[in-house]
Order: sequence, then C-alpha cells, then structure tokens
Amino acid sequence: MASSSMTNRITRRRFLRTTAAAVTSGAVSSTASSLAKEARDRGLNVLILMTDEQHHRSLSCTGNPYIQTPNMDRIAREGATFTKATCVTPFCSPSRASMLTGVYPFRHKIFKNVTRRGGAQPPLQQEAFANTETILHGQGYACRHRGKWHLGDKGDFDCYDSFAYASEQARGYGRFLEEHLPATQFANHPSPGRYQGRPVEMIPETEKAYREFRSQPNNPLSYIATIGRSVIPPELLPETRITNQVLGLIDEHADAPFMITASWSPPHDLWVIPDPYYSMVDRDAIELPGSLDMPEWDLRGPSKRLGDLAGEKVVREFAAIYHGMVKYIDDQLGRVLRRLDERGLTERTLVLFTSDHGDMVGAHGCIGKSITSIYDDLLRIPLLMRLPGRIRPGTVVDRPVSQIDFMPTILDYLGHDIPNGIHGRSMRGLIEGRDVAWRDHAFCQRGEHIHMLRTDRYKFFHRPNSRLAALYDLKNDPNENHNLCADPSHTATIREMQKRLATVMADGVLS
Repeated sequence: MASSSMTNRITRRRFLRTTAAAVTSGAVSSTASSLAKEARDRGLNVLILMTDEQHHRSLSCTGNPYIQTPNMDRIAREGATFTKATCVTPFCSPSRASMLTGVYPFRHKIFKNVTRRGGAQPPLQQEAFANTETILHGQGYACRHRGKWHLGDKGDFDCYDSFAYASEQARGYGRFLEEHLPATQFANHPSPGRYQGRPVEMIPETEKAYREFRSQPNNPLSYIATIGRSVIPPELLPETRITNQVLGLIDEHADAPFMITASWSPPHDLWVIPDPYYSMVDRDAIELPGSLDMPEWDLRGPSKRLGDLAGEKVVREFAAIYHGMVKYIDDQLGRVLRRLDERGLTERTLVLFTSDHGDMVGAHGCIGKSITSIYDDLLRIPLLMRLPGRIRPGTVVDRPVSQIDFMPTILDYLGHDIPNGIHGRSMRGLIEGRDVAWRDHAFCQRGEHIHMLRTDRYKFFHRPNSRLAALYDLKNDPNENHNLCADPSHTATIREMQKRLATVMADGVLS
C-alpha cells in the first residue's frame, strides 16, 4: 500500500541512485563516515536564514523607522552588513537558483517561478550545476531545509526530503490548523477574504478594493488584494511551525557539521498578520516615496493597478501590515539565534541572513512587486553575515555584491574548493577589508528578455527591440521618477550601459 507521506515518494532517478548505492553499501557507509569526520574536524556549521520579498531598508539597522528588529540587528552588530547587495531577478525561483549555483539566470535558465503544478518553468536539477547543497552533502554535512524551496520537489536533491512548506506532508499544516483552530468557528464570519481557510478582517476601504479587484477579468494575481488582520494566532502560524522544525534540526545535529536553512515566506503576500503585529505600526506615519506617474509598462502591472484602485489609505494599511510581518519574522529569527547560543554553537556557525528580492512597500503607489520595472525597492536586498572570530563585528561592506556570490563565499569560509566557471566570487576578501579587484555594478534580469545594469550613478534596463527602456540618474533621482532615455544629452551614457550589459550577457564577466 502506497504511503501518503511525501517523504516516501521515490522518483525513478532516486530509486536508481539508491539501488546503485546499496550494491556497495559497505564502501558508501565507510566513505560517508570519513567525510562526516573530516567536516566535523573543520568545526564550522552553516545556518541560512531567509525571508521572501523583504525590502532592504525594512530592518531597524538599515533605517526602518516603524519597527525594531533586534535579532536581525544582532547579526549585523556581531558580523557584517552589505549595503549594496542585490538580487539577480525580482522573481523567487530564479533568485534562489542563483544563490545555490553561483550563476546568473541566463546560465541556469530558470527565468520564472517554478510551480507545484508542473508549469512552463522546469525545476532546478541537482546534476545540472554545482551547488552548495550537494557539495556540502557530499562532504559529510547534514544538509536540511525547512520552509519555502520554490525550485521543484525538494526531495529531488539527495540531501533533502520532500517536505512541504510547514509540514512533512502536503496537507499536514492544514490538518494541524484544523485540529487547533477549526474552520467551523468562522462559518458565519462576514469577511470575504481568507488566509489558510480562516477569515481576514479588513478595513472597509480594503474590503471594497478587494471585491472590485477580484472581479476584474483576466486578473490571475487578484489574490494579492487579501490584506488585513488574520484570526490565526502567532503560535499557530505556519512560520512558527517552520521555526519549531528548525530548532529541532539544530538539536538533532548539534554534534555534527550541518547546513540548515530556515526559509520563511513573509513578508511575501498574502499581507495578513494577527495582533500584536497587525497593530504595531501607525498608518499615518507611513511614508510613500516616488511619483505616482509611472512608465506605461508599469501602469498595467497588478501591483500598480491595485494601488491605484485601492487608494492611499489602503496602501498605507498594506505597508503597515508588511512591517508587522517583518517584526514577526524577526521574532522567529531570534528564537533560532538563541538556540545556537543554548547549544554552544554560536562561535562555530556561519550565519547568513537575506531575502530573495525586495518589495515596493507602497513606493510609487504600488502594493507588492508585480510590475515590470526593476526599481531599487525590488532590486536591493538585505544581506548580513556572522562568523565569530572570522568576521569582525560591525563590518560594513559597501561594494556591489549579488546572490551569485553566496555559494562561493560559503565554500570559501568552510575551506572547500570553489567550482570553476561560475559567475560569483567569494566575498571574503571584501569582508576582511583586503584590496581586491571587484565589480563596480549590479546585473539583474526580469524573465528572459529584460536586462538591467546598475552603477553607483546610473541604472539602465531595457528589453531589446522594444520601446521598453529606462535610464535613471540615481544620484539626482534616487526614487527613479524621471526616465532619461528620451534625453539626447544622455545618449552616450545609454550606449555605454548597453555595451556593458552585452558583455555580461555574453559571458558573465564582471569587469
């Protein structure tokens, strides 16, 4: 009888690998034991703490005036802050693939999000590119991942099980929630919005916008209008469950070298959170930067259409909830850091905190990230690293770094060889203050055909053979309000940026 557990689902490829391994089980066992001992002797663990869609200025240590994030701030205070970290794309799956492989999306070919329903974007195959997970797994590390993967079936990687988002089984969290908070309690609740099958309490303006936005035809992202207060208490939220799972993994592998990833979805949509987080931020204090007059290609985006439909009060409501969600995740992150302290693992664990991309958080009147342009709100990401005794407390790195640099940096600190032919480089030299040659720009792409280059002064992005092109002077126009592409005085700058983009796209060289 087939098991209902996702962890028992075995693909043909995994079956063949397992069968082949069984033939030489004695040798494999001996090799694995040897590798584990070698990794243990090195004495370093890796802990990846990751959110989804978090703005680079949403931490109190990077300038958030609305909430305090003492646990994220702790990593910065005890380690390094990267002030110019960027994503490779404002999509979840391609960014995550680049973190693992150290190459840009135009190399690994994941341009859109990988869906669970077998969509057009194929998942990342572990054999296609060298990646951090399988390298460390092969060196004896206990590699574990809980939370959002977004690259296909997590179990297709030898080091991972087919865990769902907050449970071992696909519907495990739903059963857990039904046991502790039955949906029948809310059968007569008047709110039209739902999160995890439970009501989302909306202010009247949000509910009006929700109904209107959801009724629009050809609107596949209509769900982003679900904005409000959740009736699910914090202790029952899926992210709390993920944290609990990560704490258990730290306990389980405290005496062995590990690479553990906690990947929480907030502050990604849906933008719902219970009290006390819902009520933490004063809506009237929210600042909404940027002009409401956006390029024509952005006016059609769901985030801009929803913002324009809903109006300023709802945009402020969304932004306040967004910051409350960041605060909630900071509390979860603090639980993980404290467990490292309790187990005596802090001094020998490399901690990396980041997000896959940013969010507009109300800038230019947008709710979310679903527009075409690559504003800094979407491009820039938080990035913090800590390794006591090796990363000096309070280090600030102000050079452009990217998600392609995560994999080589982790391997460098662990003493492993960095694969040849990747686009990324180890950031260790920058962290240690050495005079190293480094790129002076950031590269990003949206999908396969929209490409961007950002320097300290200018940002240029375009889609070849189309009208979509923009140049922004970031020194004089930090909110990116004025597209200079039609200004003849900037023709030379545009040509230079196009030339540099072509070089990156040709071979990934970052000169």
